[in-house]
Amino acid sequence: MKKSQLKATLRPIVKECITEILLEQGLLSNIISEVVKGLQPIHTQPSVAAPSKQLVFQQQQLEEQRMQLETDRQRQLKEQKRKLLDAAGFKTDVFANTEPIQGGITTESKDPSNGQSGALSGVAPNDPGVDITGIMALGGRDWSKMI
Repeated sequence: MKKSQLKATLRPIVKECITEILLEQGLLSNIISEVVKGLQPIHTQPSVAAPSKQLVFQQQQLEEQRMQLETDRQRQLKEQKRKLLDAAGFKTDVFANTEPIQGGITTESKDPSNGQSGALSGVAPNDPGVDITGIMALGGRDWSKMI
């Protein structure tokens, strides 16, 4: 018997057997009902269990590692700062005895809605500014010609 002849005789028999199993024994309806159950949303809320001891231990280890990394980072930053100061020839901090400028330009002073808009809005009131007493000496007696 050839392969094609065997297929021709077995195909209808296998088809009939599968149809009989699916329809007559209810296998198809069972498959459909299971699929429908799987498609329906689950209305139960998952229960929130208390964290296990192992999970708490792992979280503590992670926190300790994070703190160790932070201290290492701070130490490395201090080391880099020291190396930069040594390379520049400074033995101490360059800004050790300085004070910050008062009334510097800030985002608040740039904002026209705060009522302080103008050319000197970001300058401190006690700032002496630039000494212009020597300008008259630059122009000399020909100052009126320059104007």
